[in-house]
Amino acid sequence: METLKQKIKNKTAVISVIGLGYVGLPTAVYFAEKGFKVYGVDKVVRIVNGLNKGVSHLNELGLDERIKKVIDDNKFHCTNDTIEAVGNSDIILIIVPTPITKDKEPDLSYVVSAAEDISKSLKKGQLIVLESTVYPGVTDDIVKPILESSGLKAGVDFGLAYCPERYNPGDTKHTIDNVNRVVGGITREWGEVTKDVYSYVIKAEIKTVSDIKTAEAAKVIENIQRDLNIALMNELALIFERMGIDVIEVIKAASTKWNFNVYYPGAGVGGHCLPVDPYYLVSKAREFGYHSKVITAGREVNDHMPYHIFELLRDALNDMEKSIKNSKITVLGFSYKEDVGDVRETPVEHFVMELVKRGAIVTVVDPYVDENYIRSFGVKYSKDVYAALKGANAFVVMTSHKIFKEIDLEKAKKLMDSPLVIDGRRIFDKDSLNKKGFVYKGVGCL
Repeated sequence: METLKQKIKNKTAVISVIGLGYVGLPTAVYFAEKGFKVYGVDKVVRIVNGLNKGVSHLNELGLDERIKKVIDDNKFHCTNDTIEAVGNSDIILIIVPTPITKDKEPDLSYVVSAAEDISKSLKKGQLIVLESTVYPGVTDDIVKPILESSGLKAGVDFGLAYCPERYNPGDTKHTIDNVNRVVGGITREWGEVTKDVYSYVIKAEIKTVSDIKTAEAAKVIENIQRDLNIALMNELALIFERMGIDVIEVIKAASTKWNFNVYYPGAGVGGHCLPVDPYYLVSKAREFGYHSKVITAGREVNDHMPYHIFELLRDALNDMEKSIKNSKITVLGFSYKEDVGDVRETPVEHFVMELVKRGAIVTVVDPYVDENYIRSFGVKYSKDVYAALKGANAFVVMTSHKIFKEIDLEKAKKLMDSPLVIDGRRIFDKDSLNKKGFVYKGVGCL
C-alpha cells in the first residue's frame, strides 16, 4: 500500500480504465491530462483502433482534440487486451455498462467479465475500483470472490473500493472534475488511498463513507430519487391535462415556496441510469423479502409517457378527422436528452415503434444520432427540419435539442399539410403557437 501511495503522489502510478463508453473514456482522458500513464481498455476493436488514432466514437465537443494531445504526450493508449493492461497497471478502474435484462433484472455480465479478466493478471499492491452503478453488495459479494480466485486476498494483498461515477454526458457545467464524489473502501485505509487517486482529477469534495455497500447504496438512490421526482411531475401532468390546467404554470407557481424542488414532466425518461438503476435496488430488495411499491410505481409512470404522447397525437388527429395510419408524422429528436447523441434507453424508440406499428409514415430528425441506426426502425431520416416538415400532418417534439427551439414556425406552418404540434418537452408556448394558427397539444397542457 505504501508503495502505491508513493506512486500516486509522484504520478508514476499507471491506471487502466476498463470500459470506454460515455463515462469511461472521459475519465481516462482526465487522468491522462493530469499526468498519469493511462491504458484505455475496451472489447470493441473499432473503438480502440479509432481512439489510438485520436478519433472518438462519442459525439462530445472537444474530446477528440483532448485525446490526440494525451496520445501525443504518450500518456494514453487503448487496447483490447484487459489482461495485458492490468498486468502493467497499479490502479484499475471498472467503468462498464450495468444494464437490465428484458425481465428488468440486473445484468452484471460486463462487471463479471471485467473482474474475471483482472483476476488473471492481478498482482499484490494493486487497487481495483468499481465505478459502475450496482446494487449494494455487488463489489463485496460478486467482484471480490472473482478477484480472490487469483489466490490474493482483498484488503491485504490488493485494494478494493467503490467510487460511483457521476458524469453527465453533454453537461458542460457538471463535469468530472467539479462534481462531488463518494468513496467506500474494503478497509478505511484503502478508502483513503482511493480518495487520494481521485483527488488529482476532482476539485470538489470527495467523501469517504464507512464501507463499500454504503457507497453503492448512495449511488443507486441518487438516481431513484430523481426518477421518482420526475414520475410525480409526469403523473401530475396526466391529472392536470384532464382538468384543463397547465402543469408547467402550476410548477412555476409552486416553486415560489422556498422548499419546493423543481422537476418537469416530459415524453419519458431515458439514459443509462434513471430507467435502469431503480430495478437494481428493487431486485435486491426482493432477496430480503421486500417488494417495492413506490419505486416500481414511479418506473411505470415514466415508462408510460411515450405512449401517452402517442395518445395525444392520435386524439388530436382524430379531432381533425385524420387517423394515425398513412399520416405523415415528423418526429423531432431521437436521443434521450438535448444536444447529445446518446440513445441508451431512449423513450423515443417506444414512441416511434408505436407509430410504425399503427401505419404512420414517420420521418425522424436528429443530427446527433447515426442515420443508419434511426432507419433501422423502419422510418425515414432527415438532418433538415424543414425538409422533414414538408407535407407533414404533425410534428412531435421528443427531444429538446436547441435547433428545434429555433425553428421558424411561420415557415414550418407553410410547409405542413396540417399545423399540428405535439410538444412532448414543452419547448414552445401554447398561446404563441395558437396565435400563429397551430393546433397545440403539450404534455400537461391541452
